[in-house]
Amino acid sequence: MDAIKSIFGESDYNIPRRCEKCGGVMIFKGVGEYHCEDCKHVMYDDYGKVRNFIEAHPGARSSDVSAMTGVSQFSIRQMLRENKLEISSSSPSFLKCEQCGTNIRSGRFCKQCEIAYHRAIEEKERATRSGHDYMGVAKTQPLEDGEKRFIRSK
Repeated sequence: MDAIKSIFGESDYNIPRRCEKCGGVMIFKGVGEYHCEDCKHVMYDDYGKVRNFIEAHPGARSSDVSAMTGVSQFSIRQMLRENKLEISSSSPSFLKCEQCGTNIRSGRFCKQCEIAYHRAIEEKERATRSGHDYMGVAKTQPLEDGEKRFIRSK
């Protein structure tokens, strides 16, 4: 399962499932925070650890965050790419847009490339749908007398 998640770029960010104190079930409370339903002990997933550290130490470098929280730099970069975190405006480092190489603070694309990326997806979807009518019945060319009006498509 972990191999599949890494292939698709997904991560569970080490979500705590069981309480480290009593073994109870951990309940998600938001922003990477989990509470034990039995003893009310609070634990954090990787995102919660990183977010709390960054709030306490604004402008910290990813190497410092990784060393202090135990979260890998790969996971931190992944959180940046997923727009869960943003590089502070006072930081001299940036991410690069995957399309044009422009410096960005979070995500995969700059604003212009993100718009173009989503428009391309929309156009592809429109092109796929344009040749089909309702429930997989394809539209045909103008009819000659006696020809079929619709043909089934897969």
